[in-house]
Amino acid sequence: MKMTKVCATALLTLTASVSLSACIDREAVTPTKENSAISTPEKIVKEKPIPSPNLGISSVSSALYDIKKSKPLYEENPQVVTPIASVTKLMTTYLVLQAIHDKKLSWDEKLSLEPLDDKAAISLYMTTSKKAWTVKDLYAAMIVMSANDAAEALGKRLSDDFPAKMNKTAKSMGLSNRSNFVSASGLDKDGKENVSISKDLFLLASELITKFPEVLDMTSKASYVTSNDYTLKSTDALLANKEIDGLDGLKTGFTDGAGYCFVGTAEQNGKRLISIVLKAQTTDARFQDTKKLMAYGFANQHKTSYEK
Repeated sequence: MKMTKVCATALLTLTASVSLSACIDREAVTPTKENSAISTPEKIVKEKPIPSPNLGISSVSSALYDIKKSKPLYEENPQVVTPIASVTKLMTTYLVLQAIHDKKLSWDEKLSLEPLDDKAAISLYMTTSKKAWTVKDLYAAMIVMSANDAAEALGKRLSDDFPAKMNKTAKSMGLSNRSNFVSASGLDKDGKENVSISKDLFLLASELITKFPEVLDMTSKASYVTSNDYTLKSTDALLANKEIDGLDGLKTGFTDGAGYCFVGTAEQNGKRLISIVLKAQTTDARFQDTKKLMAYGFANQHKTSYEK
């Protein structure tokens, strides 16, 4: 992994001059399967964070919520607006399930995959050499193996301008204008990235789970066998390892710009938590951070937010 450092110096003058030097680490990650993208600068939005304990979280931005509470149990750098890669697929998943419930889409309907511009991105077609799939299999591939062509096929079926539909839905959910969707899959589009903040991703995840709890039947699968007997492996290593009791989702993500991301959820003793980890440096780091967040949250079940 190649690391570069960008430093900015600001001069503040009140009655005396004080020089403050801030350095931001930015990583250049060797392209892997999900995407090869140029990292864009993180946008910083001023917002007073809640005090949080030192859990040794390594990701740039992270948060932990009880699904029934609006205040976080833990948050770190919630003001950072960062690319979210395939975590974007949570919005596509929501809209697919909404269309199924509204009877505007059928699980048995067949769709065709189209080639992706990014040949390195995870692709159901490249994995199986098969173009025609049922909606149910595409839905599974999008969630379990994070197939980008499956997500794009579903998005195209639902709207001629699917990103506009995604952003309209985000607004109706109460997501801030710091979130912006440009593709169904999370891949960059015309040089733009899908971006968000931890609070908005909590709102999206909680709305998805609350309105369509059946989503957990798919997000909890470590593998999935399609209707034509292809086995798809999950990108969520925590499912296979069973390292967190009650963990049943939700979605991983990676691009060079986003780093390694994960929105997780687990339920223990009737309490459901949602964790958000953004811009971790490695795939293992995002899962280690998730384990720390969940352990803290379930050990402090009676707190609505961090208390000193």
